Amino acid sequence: MLTKWRFRKLSTGEPERNPRETEFFRLTEPSEALVRESIQNSLDARTNGSHVLIKVRFGEVEKNSIISYLENLNSHLEAAVLLPAAYNGSETIKFIVIEDFGTSGLDGEVYGRPTERPARRSNFYNFWWCEGKSYKAGKEAGRWGLGKTTFHMISGLRAFFGLTFRADDNRKLLMGKVLLKTHRIDNDVYSYDGYFTANDNYTPITNEEDLEDFKRKFAISRKNESGLSLVILMPTDTITSSDILKYSILHYFYPIFKNMLEVKVENAENILLNKDNLCELASALNWDGSEWEGEDVKEILNFVRLSIDAPQSILLIENPSSPKINSNSFGESLSQLKQSFNNGNLLKFKIPVRIIKSNDNQSDTYFEISCKKNSILDKAIEFYVRSGIRILPRKSALGSRPVIAMLVADEPEIAEFLGDAENPAHTEWNERTGEFKEKYLNAYSLLRFINKSMAMLVSFLDEPPQEQQRDFLREIFSIPISIEEREKEEEEEKETQVPIIPSVPGNPKIFIIERISGGFNVSLNGNVNVKFPLNAKIMVAYDIRRGNPFKQYDLFDFDFNQNQIEINSSDCLITRRERNFIELEVTGQNFLLTMEGFDLKRDLVVDIKKLEGGNHETEI
Repeated sequence: MLTKWRFRKLSTGEPERNPRETEFFRLTEPSEALVRESIQNSLDARTNGSHVLIKVRFGEVEKNSIISYLENLNSHLEAAVLLPAAYNGSETIKFIVIEDFGTSGLDGEVYGRPTERPARRSNFYNFWWCEGKSYKAGKEAGRWGLGKTTFHMISGLRAFFGLTFRADDNRKLLMGKVLLKTHRIDNDVYSYDGYFTANDNYTPITNEEDLEDFKRKFAISRKNESGLSLVILMPTDTITSSDILKYSILHYFYPIFKNMLEVKVENAENILLNKDNLCELASALNWDGSEWEGEDVKEILNFVRLSIDAPQSILLIENPSSPKINSNSFGESLSQLKQSFNNGNLLKFKIPVRIIKSNDNQSDTYFEISCKKNSILDKAIEFYVRSGIRILPRKSALGSRPVIAMLVADEPEIAEFLGDAENPAHTEWNERTGEFKEKYLNAYSLLRFINKSMAMLVSFLDEPPQEQQRDFLREIFSIPISIEEREKEEEEEKETQVPIIPSVPGNPKIFIIERISGGFNVSLNGNVNVKFPLNAKIMVAYDIRRGNPFKQYDLFDFDFNQNQIEINSSDCLITRRERNFIELEVTGQNFLLTMEGFDLKRDLVVDIKKLEGGNHETEI
């Protein structure tokens, strides 16, 4: 086999660069990121609106039997200080295979390392050679060309392979890609990305014998069906078959109910998730730690299922290019609809809008909102679906109202409009995204209306809550006030506040953390009596503006297991070091631990816990 991993040498004067694309995909669970990205790509590649089948399989293979797929990758991983310790300590390699069927595969013009932009769209070119740019449009879910970095993030070797059978020309093509850091071997500096290809021109592998060897080694089930088969090497241990099912349901319940998608997890039970067993399988899963923890999952999914085919009322919008919802939008039916809603019936509305592009092209389209009141809920449950993918907004529109609601944008024109406004992680529709404002004349007003439409609609249907809700709809009906009025309000609030009761001092902290240049010191508090040995765990992460910094940690930041950070200690034994944490045994009162080598331009958050309980956390 002549195939191997190839890395481009940087030329003199060419800047070094490390990839930061992973910043956009810091989801809590690797399984979640994997499911969202892989299924989204497959739905985008559906052939003629066909049914898509996703197969996910966990495998393991003898390392020696696939050495031809790994042999010259190791030196680059070592040079980038990214080769995991588990690689050298194991005789086998675990992998995940994700295959889609009912899709076109990576079609379009085939390129090796590109020297020019393709004359027309090529999904093959986009997938392998585009980063931070995408030629997707219309109803397609992806826009930024960043989501595929997920496959690197979850791989211990930062590497994956892709075998595609193409519907347009029946060709079979194999490539691999790895995403490291700029690194040096001897006197040569190499780019952060590498490719597994047939030759030095970076063209894909087409030799039938090589393709059959790959299919056999990694147990590829594809015969001659068009589509894409991905193999991800050394996946994160936290990815499980139950999580694949859970996140497939959580993010793609809509296309599953619409019979656009099935997901098959091939394990001992070979579970096939489809529209017929979705509710049953979801009810049997453990939703602890997810947004559905403690919720009636069957009730939620029944709402979605029923809303798909529910009869709809068309709102009367006076000016679709600058739409508003008011009492006239419901015609003569507002009183009847309000009574039906407060009786707990499911209502569905079609909301017409007009999209005007900068070239004056106009499109009349619509989106839909379904809603249902449920007095058992202690907070609102909201869903936003565009082109089959679920958007995950950071803020709730309905707050504490006991309502479950879903906005669906499936029509081509509205799906394109919202897709252009979407951020890379699919968490919001924002008029400042990309070239959105330049593409549409009514961008701001229309997008603001869509973002607030669910809250406005429910505000007309729902009976006023018994308790006072000062903040409900504050971003829709907002009136600026003067400084004097604001100060008066603050004084009134102070007068009505409950007196603050001084807290009782807690136990003194065992550890003292001191900031130094590029790191920190940890020592014992001399005023606290400690019994030795004392076992502790230290976790470190770069601080972020919002969210949990430890959940946002990424191996591209630093890895204690790779000796990127200099660690010196006295009166302690380091028993474990991995990713962003170390475990140690403190053996004496003169304990001192120094960690240096962190990014000088970023703040650190350090968390120290006794393994039997108690912690001390600080930002330095």
